[in-house]
Amino acid sequence: MTVKTASPPQGVSAAPTVDSPTLPDVPTVVGGVIDRRAEAVFRVPADLGCMHRARKLVVQAARSWGVLSEASLGDVELCAGEVVANAVEHTGATSVVRVSATPSGVRVEVVDTHPQLPSPAPCDAQGESGRGLFLVDALASEWGAHPTGTGKTVWFEIAGAPQPAGCDALLQADHHTVGQRPAA
Repeated sequence: MTVKTASPPQGVSAAPTVDSPTLPDVPTVVGGVIDRRAEAVFRVPADLGCMHRARKLVVQAARSWGVLSEASLGDVELCAGEVVANAVEHTGATSVVRVSATPSGVRVEVVDTHPQLPSPAPCDAQGESGRGLFLVDALASEWGAHPTGTGKTVWFEIAGAPQPAGCDALLQADHHTVGQRPAA
């Protein structure tokens, strides 16, 4: 398992910390509403009871962009739950979630106030926790973490299905070839 600790990729800015003055009107997960922009940002209170709503808001945003299959949306939901739960459990503070459409799929970033970068713990087959980063590593096309001024950002990306181009797209849309008539 490789955890990327470098700066965010070109064109993706590091998410601000929860204390940043650039996010004064970010709604909390309890009452947040996501619109159809290419980015959704909301705060998650330090309450594990908010995890269900946080996962659903991430999926709602990702679904609105139409770049992921239903199976991939399930992967986004599972990974988001793991990363947000880690932020809540390890910091006991509010975190900020940023969901954005990328050219290849969806990126989710979780910003928290704990400066230690994540590292997967050895799995205990009988343990009730400790598998979250292994799940993220298995399901995400990429993931990593980088420090922010007062904490860190943990991010992952789920790739969408490649869209057919040219004649392949026409064949998929039409479902019949030249010279054949569709069944009546």
